[in-house]
Amino acid sequence: MAKGGGSWKVAYADFVTAMMAFFLVMWIGAQDVKVRQSVANYFIDPAGVSKKPVSDGAVLETPSSGPVAGQVQVAGGRGTRVPSGGVPSPSTSAILNWINADAARSRHWKGEAQRVREAAAAQKAVNETRTPEEIEIAQLSLLLSTDLAGTIPKDIPEVYKDLLFSAFKEVNWEQVAGTLLKD
Repeated sequence: MAKGGGSWKVAYADFVTAMMAFFLVMWIGAQDVKVRQSVANYFIDPAGVSKKPVSDGAVLETPSSGPVAGQVQVAGGRGTRVPSGGVPSPSTSAILNWINADAARSRHWKGEAQRVREAAAAQKAVNETRTPEEIEIAQLSLLLSTDLAGTIPKDIPEVYKDLLFSAFKEVNWEQVAGTLLKD
């Protein structure tokens, strides 16, 4: 009959569990906000039934059920964002307010939206994988982001450029384009 010696298995199981938890924490910490929000929502309501925070004063926004839908890779950096729809982020609202604050600027971008709409209608026969609306939004959002990024002065310090470009990544350009195309 064998004597004892099995306690190392408990210690090893505890170690492996701790390592798994450590790597999960490291993985979640390396993800963008939408993935972390999606994981948090799963642990709040695994069935995806509830649409409200678990309790008053909840730290996170109202959970949404299911996976993060329609993610788009952010150009020039890691991470994803959700395309147009819903409440605009503060960065997106700032761009929309900036466009609408000046009548000439607003007319310019509405004119660009009309030009993109006409060009997308011409491409309808060529591109059958996307709707004309999707083509319009993609083209206008690209035009908006590149035009505004091009206005950043070349002689400012790199740290300010990095801050501006990171702020630009927070803007949902497709939502801005969708708003301009609605009018």
